[in-house]
Amino acid sequence: MKDVERYAILIIIGYLVLWYAGAMFSFLPFLGDSAVVGFTGLLIVIVIVICTCWIIDTIQKKDK
Repeated sequence: MKDVERYAILIIIGYLVLWYAGAMFSFLPFLGDSAVVGFTGLLIVIVIVICTCWIIDTIQKKDK
């Protein structure tokens, strides 16, 4: 597995762990359904990770 893919997976897992830890301590700063907020946050994190990995991969290919 490439380093970029490994980092992407670790970032997503880190988000899920932090979200779960926040839920355990009743840290819900938003007014609304926490599941919707968490799912939306997960989608945003996934999109950011995919775009970042794509940019890093493109830069690394260009340097070679």
